Amino acid sequence: MRSETDIVPLDKRTPGVQAIEPLIFPVLDAVYTRREKRLRLLAEQLGETEGGYFKFLSCLVEAQQILKHMPLGAADVSAIRAVPKQGCDQDHLEKLLLEIPSWQQAFLFLVQQVGCVVPETTRTMLGKCGQDIPALTKQAASLLCGEYAQVDAGLAVVLWAALSVCWAQAVEQDQEHIQQAQPAGEARLCPCCGAQPVASLVLGGDREGLRYLQCSLCETRWHRVRGICVECGASAHLEHWTFEDLKAPLQAESCGDCKTYLKVFRLDYDPELDALADDLGSFALDTAVVQQGFVRAGLNPFSFPG
Repeated sequence: MRSETDIVPLDKRTPGVQAIEPLIFPVLDAVYTRREKRLRLLAEQLGETEGGYFKFLSCLVEAQQILKHMPLGAADVSAIRAVPKQGCDQDHLEKLLLEIPSWQQAFLFLVQQVGCVVPETTRTMLGKCGQDIPALTKQAASLLCGEYAQVDAGLAVVLWAALSVCWAQAVEQDQEHIQQAQPAGEARLCPCCGAQPVASLVLGGDREGLRYLQCSLCETRWHRVRGICVECGASAHLEHWTFEDLKAPLQAESCGDCKTYLKVFRLDYDPELDALADDLGSFALDTAVVQQGFVRAGLNPFSFPG
């Protein structure tokens, strides 16, 4: 039985030789199923009652799973493909986003689905945002440009979830075109959409020991060799931090050259981990590493930086 149930099986083109694929495309049914399971487990471990944050997130992911079964039209896939991966003028990005109705519809659906598990003030705020598409589009553009502080935290999580399920579907449906583009193998940002990684993943199974970065937006994984800093490429001053031993499935890798760090999920040790959910459940490690003078390099869209 495979341990990476949310990725496409490795194509071993030459018997006995492990092919290192630059990209691993998401299998969204498995991604959302695993994530929801981990969020519900974390909610139980924390003793959350109704209205808890992990329970809200599990409801949000469950709604993304429903949206996954409503495939994008070819026009929306093409429009998402045309969105620049980075360095886009925000006004231009707003114009592009206005022409992609799928993420707007996804947002309205998610708001409807999570309405019963959020406070009344949040429910009212989300409803008003959904009624003003131009203003909502401006907020979406701010998120995609990395201007996270410009967007209310309660809105940002749901809005990013809407963008994410659409961008992930577009990637899932557009794999052939993306593969032909031959994205760079040492990218710091996602080669498919330009978003930041959530974390590093060290895989098991057929890809034993290989490191991939997990995209925070489109769920794609892209290969990066181990032993170098994801942010700056240096290798001389890398350290790994954990509350356990070196076999801990959850670690943080810091770089003394650029003073950044990124979480590392050892799926070869624990294949059930989910980068978004289990990162959120391990902020004590972030606090400890930050106290050592390091700044986080990645993004968890369940917890936007202020």
